[in-house]
Amino acid sequence: MANTTFSGSVRSKTGFKVINEAASTGAVTETGFSVNSTGQLISMGTRKIQSVTATKFFIHRALIGITTAAGQTLVGGLSLSATSGTSTNSAVSSGTEIVGAGVTSFHEQLSATQSITEIDVNLNDTAGNYHIFVPNVTAAIASKYLYAFSTTAVNADITAGRFTVELEYSVY
Repeated sequence: MANTTFSGSVRSKTGFKVINEAASTGAVTETGFSVNSTGQLISMGTRKIQSVTATKFFIHRALIGITTAAGQTLVGGLSLSATSGTSTNSAVSSGTEIVGAGVTSFHEQLSATQSITEIDVNLNDTAGNYHIFVPNVTAAIASKYLYAFSTTAVNADITAGRFTVELEYSVY
């Protein structure tokens, strides 16, 4: 369809979706940005800024909200991996830790690594508590699968544990 300019209102019964079309193949993909039929703006991810073929994720901020305590000592972090479908209680294959004690965060005012490292996330924290991390680290674009991991041994059934993750990132 050609570009169209409207001088009046544009109406749709089911909403609007923004798409990308690959120049070489003509394949159409949705961008994750849309307006639904009730006028709500829907946008997956924030700060999607890209001018060339993407090679990296830049992780700005991670918020982990504890909904239900794990029920036992359980600490860990978040990792990105290029491998999908890693089984529960299995090590993440070729993971890049983005939140946790294995991360040396980058100081945004000094433009250098900080002299401290992050702490692990307490997944047995009281419901309603949260952890905020500002790692300012990168990961390869192929590492698009997000995993929560534990650095402590699991000694009992921890299926009661629940948490929510909000991840702010850029693609470049």
